[in-house]
Amino acid sequence: MKSALFVDFDNVYTLLRALQPAAAERFARQPTEWIRWLVDALGIPDGHDAGAKRRLLVRRCYLNPNCYQTYRHAFLRAGFEIVDCPPVTSQGKTSTDIHMVLDIVELLQHETRYDEFIVMSADADFTPVLRKLRRYDRRTTVLAIGFPSAAYQASADLLIDERLFVEQALGLAPVSAEPEPPVVSASASPPSSTAIDLGEIAKLIEHLVAQSASPISAALVASRLRQSYAPLLDQWNGHGKFLPFFNSLDLNRLVWLNESGGRIADPVRHASDLVITESTEGLDYTGTAQLHPASLSSANAAPFPNRAFSHGWAGHEAIMAIAREVSQRTGAPFQAPPTVRVVLEALSADLMQHGYESSETATRVHAACLQHASNVVVSHRDIQFTIRGMQLNGHAFGRGHDDPRTLAQRLCNQVLFLCQREEMLVDDAIRTLIRQWIGGDLLE
Repeated sequence: MKSALFVDFDNVYTLLRALQPAAAERFARQPTEWIRWLVDALGIPDGHDAGAKRRLLVRRCYLNPNCYQTYRHAFLRAGFEIVDCPPVTSQGKTSTDIHMVLDIVELLQHETRYDEFIVMSADADFTPVLRKLRRYDRRTTVLAIGFPSAAYQASADLLIDERLFVEQALGLAPVSAEPEPPVVSASASPPSSTAIDLGEIAKLIEHLVAQSASPISAALVASRLRQSYAPLLDQWNGHGKFLPFFNSLDLNRLVWLNESGGRIADPVRHASDLVITESTEGLDYTGTAQLHPASLSSANAAPFPNRAFSHGWAGHEAIMAIAREVSQRTGAPFQAPPTVRVVLEALSADLMQHGYESSETATRVHAACLQHASNVVVSHRDIQFTIRGMQLNGHAFGRGHDDPRTLAQRLCNQVLFLCQREEMLVDDAIRTLIRQWIGGDLLE
């Protein structure tokens, strides 16, 4: 596979530095290492021979020499062409995006037919060029740190998972790593796989579902699994089809929806998209465009989110519709205002006591929320979103500004930014409702 690589250095480095400084430095100083991972380990996009191997015929890095000159030599040694993109406005805006787009279009018309274009940037301005590449039947692979827009993700053939890149390409533990999922015992699976294989696959499925604002297409999940585990999953580990293989993994936290060709949901993450009904065989889940809280008895209500959801939103009905739309558009956690308040206060208290620890803070805050007297229903992914959103909005933990009010303002700013990026119309009335949802009296 003939590939061309385009690196928006400022974008990737800045976002990595906000989330995990060590990852940003390794990305900037050791490009040879993650290039090797791209060539030798990263899966091939669908539509191309799965056994093909990448040849990076073009390597271009777009860099602001005024800020990042010190990293230039490392990329030169890794075989990159460096395209200097100094600031062109008083606000520090560079011309990286236009340079990259022009170069991509030029290569699209080159006599060498490039099969794949790899874009390392979370800048949604590249969405149109990804669509153009698709029209010309070229494969696109994207690395987008942070919260890439839904349109940007949908326009790429392969989205490089941020956690996978940090962990495998850069050789670091990802920030706020979730607790390891239980590993399926070898005796419970066909002999063609190992417990480690199944544990890794289960972890990837959970991560894909957690990153989706709504129940995710089973076909999309299956495609991503084949990219990473093609030899093992040619016959779905002896099960023949994806559904029985999915059931064999005992992913008790996830549910399968039979509609629309099959979708996978997390009842906590996707509470607003689910209906829970009782039957003679237990509890059934179905998808819905609107919320219908289940009428469950007190004996079996505790483990299921819709009851906690309906209770948490009591008195906040005016905010609920906007919060649901924002959650579906941006991926922000769909939490009732009291739950958001508990998360912010638990995070503030933990930061005051322990400081910020990239691998431990989210886990401690999640545990504190689950132990709260108000029976808060919150996922580890929700805590991660909150922490990462604040960091990407410019907040630096541990500098004396970790009070609930400041944290609420940072989170609110990030949510409003994501709304703007997803082209959601936010007038003064909606902005007020979002501030009430996120901060309540903290932001009055």
